[in-house]
Amino acid sequence: MPLPIEQRTKFFVFVIESPSAPDLYHRRSEGDVISQAVSLNGIHCVVKTAISLEAFNACLKVGISEEMQKFPGFMPLLHISAHGNSEGIQLSDGYMMTWVKLKEYLKPINQALGGSLIVCMSSCEGYSGIRMVMDKNAIDHPYFALIGCSEKPTWGETAVAYATFYHQLARGEFIHDAAEAMRVASGNKHFFLEHSENTHKTFVEFLNNRESQEAIENLEKIVENESPESKTLLKNLLSSSAKIL
Repeated sequence: MPLPIEQRTKFFVFVIESPSAPDLYHRRSEGDVISQAVSLNGIHCVVKTAISLEAFNACLKVGISEEMQKFPGFMPLLHISAHGNSEGIQLSDGYMMTWVKLKEYLKPINQALGGSLIVCMSSCEGYSGIRMVMDKNAIDHPYFALIGCSEKPTWGETAVAYATFYHQLARGEFIHDAAEAMRVASGNKHFFLEHSENTHKTFVEFLNNRESQEAIENLEKIVENESPESKTLLKNLLSSSAKIL
């Protein structure tokens, strides 16, 4: 059930778009589609084109702040539209921004927003962006939640998915329900929502379990190198100590 109007978070969509040369040639712009769709719900949307790393940096550090000043009390939803893969995203000028690099650009923005930044990755395998929080020693995360596709969605699927997602949020739906709606509307079940804390916790548990298993295997190798007589002696000693206890 949607939240009452007075309890809904006020937000605007901040789109950073970095189209490829073919996209520019064919005049394909996801930002325009998203802007037109969310405007029907009365949601403010601003689209910035970043063809280089410098422009991308300016969008984050200057553009978002300028829009927040225009709309006091509204929080930005960051929508990044670019070609990408499991390793990161590619900007218009060909620069490949790895997830590690993108993390460093997003961390100060998330900190400035009190850890509430929601990032919508509109790229092939954009869900791989969760790798940004796969650091065992990380304290500060680059986002609160990330939405992305684990596969390679079509232009149509992406446009319908995110238009639906923002529409549901504007209606006061909870974010996980909005993510479910975007999967249904687009017909693509590979769009996922992931919170940074959950991803980080799962990753740390995985590493700890793996390290524990490696330790066990290393200890077993030590025993394997012992002679048969030594193995028997060690087992007998262990058995004797257990009886004493």
